[in-house]
Amino acid sequence: MCISFVSIKINVSTSLKGYTLIVGFPGIGLVGPIVARHIIDSRRMKLVGTVTSPDFPAVMTIRNGVALPPVRIYADEDRKIAVIVSEIAFSEDNAKKMGEAIVKMATEQGIERIISIAGVLIPSAGGSAIWGAANHPDSVKYLMKHGVSPVEKGITTGISASLLLNGQASSVDVILILGALHAKEDFRAAAEVVKKLDEMLGLEIPYETLLQRAEEIEREVSRIVSQSKRQDSPMYG
Repeated sequence: MCISFVSIKINVSTSLKGYTLIVGFPGIGLVGPIVARHIIDSRRMKLVGTVTSPDFPAVMTIRNGVALPPVRIYADEDRKIAVIVSEIAFSEDNAKKMGEAIVKMATEQGIERIISIAGVLIPSAGGSAIWGAANHPDSVKYLMKHGVSPVEKGITTGISASLLLNGQASSVDVILILGALHAKEDFRAAAEVVKKLDEMLGLEIPYETLLQRAEEIEREVSRIVSQSKRQDSPMYG
């Protein structure tokens, strides 16, 4: 059994008008948070916002002695890039509400594009390493222009699905980028996504070093996600 969030509050201390928002939430392979953390650290992005709810589990991230909320927003003014990263997982119902809140915030802030990062399990090697989908045909063309293979058939769930669904009724372009997971090559999938985002957005960040750092990031995120799920809270079913 799970309950829905009473409310979700997104606080942002700066204008994000014209920005691209990258969303990295836990999912298969933890590709989303690994990519998000690597971009935040590499670009030395500034913490500009938080996402809170009275129904979130009692979990805090501690980094360099400083306690941080588990869902945070960072920004890079030079590149007009913002990143929202979560280190707690969400039930399907609460993921739906989180997606609604993010698209609403993006619309109010004048954010130009949302890019949601996730992983997809590919049983056999070969073919494209990056797949994608979007809320509008023009955004699909944008993906194809950058060598991202559109998903021909399939379904998506959770945060990504909610972002795509709510994005259809908004002025914000919503894009889903999926890194292909081959067995345990989660780090390589994350590196491929970072490489593609660098090409698309001109981030100028190293992706080669991600293979060296990803295992450490994955262990940290996995620990936080596991701890949040063990909390005595009915938000997880």
